[in-house]
Amino acid sequence: MYDHVNPYKCDPPGTFREVLPHPGGQDRNIEKAIIMEHRFAFFFWMKWRNALQENGILQQKAPTLITIDWHRDLAPPAEAQKTALKKLNQSKLDDVANYVWAQFDQTNDGHILSAAWLNLIGDVILFKNSAGEMEETFTDINGDGHTIFEFRKYDQLEKFLLNRNNNNIFLDIDLDYFIHGKCTRDGYRSDDFHRYSDEEIGQIIDNQNPTFQHILPHIEGLTIAQEPGFCGGIANSCKIMEVVQSQLFDEENNWQHL
Repeated sequence: MYDHVNPYKCDPPGTFREVLPHPGGQDRNIEKAIIMEHRFAFFFWMKWRNALQENGILQQKAPTLITIDWHRDLAPPAEAQKTALKKLNQSKLDDVANYVWAQFDQTNDGHILSAAWLNLIGDVILFKNSAGEMEETFTDINGDGHTIFEFRKYDQLEKFLLNRNNNNIFLDIDLDYFIHGKCTRDGYRSDDFHRYSDEEIGQIIDNQNPTFQHILPHIEGLTIAQEPGFCGGIANSCKIMEVVQSQLFDEENNWQHL
């Protein structure tokens, strides 16, 4: 294995990171990370959570993760993986990136609970396109519980968020949420497979609706997973990305709501 030329200041391969003003109008910046493979979100959550703690900005044990995804992505880490996670040098970013690339589940469904196990994220709020409403608790490395709230109906998600106090939020969007039917990496597509229309995407990602008005002022980092294999190809993924981007940002990449 080769060391990165700048091991303490690097990004995983196939990712793109931008610095943005804080969407709550605070006099500081946050980052937006665009990733092909969803598991690399772990890398950025780890980096951002540690920075929040070091800078005295963290107002809860760990940021709440709000994730929008077709899939649940809630595979728990096995005992061997827990051992490896404990040994990770979280300051040596090239090692973290290599570990996530090589050792995380290649189907990209183990990053959330691995992050929760290390207390890089707190509670998890999942808006999904599969299965029904659920609630369960996951126990982390310190024996503390993280509650996982799962919603399939937008009005239920909105009602829940508006009655909850979240001071620090990581917003995570997997573009495959915006797919009707089902698509897999091996080329399978259900008969009803097609991407959401621009209008349908805009009904979910809307900086004027109460859900996003609650989320935006408290965002500490934004991850967007392109996942072309689950979107029906890179063209579909890019079309969805263009709409999501335009709903949140203007042509100069400034927040639309500010």
